[in-house]
Amino acid sequence: MKTKINLRLLLFIVVAQLRIGAITAQTDTLQLKEQLQKVFPGAEISRMNPVKGFSLVFKLQIRQWLDHTCPSRGSFLQIIYLYHRSKKSPNVLVTEGYEIANQIYEPTMILQANQIIVEYRFHGHSRPDKIPWELLTQEQAMQDFHAIRQAMSRIYKKSWTVTGISKGGTTAALYALRFPKDMKAAVAYVAPFAQAQEDPRTMEYYRHQAGTEDCRRRVREFQRSMLLHRNELIPMLDKLATSEGTRFSIGEGKALEYAAMEFPFSFWQWGFGCSEIPEREASAQEIFEYVEQVVDFNYYDDQTIASFEPAFYQFMTEFGYYGFDTTGISDLLQIELHPSNLTFCPKETEIRYRPEYMKMMTDRAIHHGKHIIYIYGAIDTWSACAIQPDASTRCPVYFAANIGHRARIRNLSEANRKKIYKTLHSWTRAPTIPLPY
Repeated sequence: MKTKINLRLLLFIVVAQLRIGAITAQTDTLQLKEQLQKVFPGAEISRMNPVKGFSLVFKLQIRQWLDHTCPSRGSFLQIIYLYHRSKKSPNVLVTEGYEIANQIYEPTMILQANQIIVEYRFHGHSRPDKIPWELLTQEQAMQDFHAIRQAMSRIYKKSWTVTGISKGGTTAALYALRFPKDMKAAVAYVAPFAQAQEDPRTMEYYRHQAGTEDCRRRVREFQRSMLLHRNELIPMLDKLATSEGTRFSIGEGKALEYAAMEFPFSFWQWGFGCSEIPEREASAQEIFEYVEQVVDFNYYDDQTIASFEPAFYQFMTEFGYYGFDTTGISDLLQIELHPSNLTFCPKETEIRYRPEYMKMMTDRAIHHGKHIIYIYGAIDTWSACAIQPDASTRCPVYFAANIGHRARIRNLSEANRKKIYKTLHSWTRAPTIPLPY
């Protein structure tokens, strides 16, 4: 009898605790939502699927000024993902370079931090119906991140670290250089600092430095194979478009030529191996399938071109990008005799390259940057545009051996990983834990 009473009492206690926990969680959710609404007036806030290690995950659509120097020009909706652990945790701000990605970043794991991901202005769903292209600038984007950081810091008081990958990595570094007091540390992954509208250093790298001379020769031979099989590959592109419900409005022939010119950059960027390249006698089907792996023909379909228009506008007006080397294949080009990434820019606005901002920031990164960690892939084509800070800045640069554009902290040696943990702890004063892989 006593056992039954004890079991009932235990069950009552467990149920009561669960109810209290549920009420507490609901209260915490409402409180945080109210605080977010207060710092972002008019924001649309919705719950997202739970993520291990975080008590709450929210999607916010906030109102951001189109022009931070002239608020009367109106606003646009900008997307933020908030992964909340605790107000007592440090914070990691992710500066996406393109549309938002729903993932947990390495600094967030190392610092056991809250994570705030911000979609880049005019990309993805942070895009007004009509884009005022002249306002798609680095400085306007920096002001976006600064405004969000200021608002969020009213809720989250602990240290802030900024991070990003690729264009987002450059953006993270630029933000740390533009607003150094906004964060204690920055981790910039594979962050190119291009020095021209189409920076020739990238072409120089894959023409003369990447891999071995024999491998570079095989890459050029494969480019020729693509174009020599033009009459077989174009119908495959047409079939691909039909099966996937898309279109190549630039023309299948033009898409093929750009894929062939893109091939060496992507091959080294993503770290493919020479042994994987199909031989000269490979069939058109084998060639098609390998190009799909390395370049992806869909990069040239209407939907993808439209989604990347804002990025190409920025590349060709301010950020800088890479160009196309036609050495060894120019005799096989029939359509795009003078290739340029201007092809993928919006047509309804002027495209004029203004290098001043990136030159100023590159100089600042080399001579005056503070508390920025740079991580690059040793074989990544973009590493030709890696920043090389002066020793006086004490901004470390790491190159992951035999890794391309996917280089991360986890790809570094154990000794270098430990150095990064120690550096982040020193800069943020927050405890750090090793990555779980």
